[in-house]
Amino acid sequence: MHSVLTGREGMKAALGKIPSGLFAAGAMLDGRRIGMLCSFVEQAGFEPPMVSVALGMDRPLLDVLSRGGVFSLNILGKDDKELLAAFASGREEDPFAAFPLLDNGHGLPQLAGALAWLACRPGGSVAAGDHVVFVAEVIDGCLHREAGEPMIRVRKNGFGY
Repeated sequence: MHSVLTGREGMKAALGKIPSGLFAAGAMLDGRRIGMLCSFVEQAGFEPPMVSVALGMDRPLLDVLSRGGVFSLNILGKDDKELLAAFASGREEDPFAAFPLLDNGHGLPQLAGALAWLACRPGGSVAAGDHVVFVAEVIDGCLHREAGEPMIRVRKNGFGY
């Protein structure tokens, strides 16, 4: 026999089962590089290519996107545990500083060791509870490892990171 969770506990457990990728998002803010681990990212369109990104209200990257600034999404592969650890801690002022970066025509942080990389330009946004959801056009991209698989995360609890 199995137990069934219902009500708020059931909703929390069920939301946690929604899988997501893991991304090292980055941008330039006041002349310095900033970065964060981001998991609320989804492709949102084909033509032009679009993604949606949800950011918590306390994230410095929110300031960049709110001003229409371009940002990068470094797509982490399932074996990129060192990259994950650096960005998950949230303690580093510039988590990109410890890793080799590739040049691109956008001045954005591009991790050489990530599975793939995208450059994005935000369009519209909507405040949604404790996050702001942005829709952004993908303006450039690079696949670093063709045979790699993306890192997938399934949370235990849909009410927290």
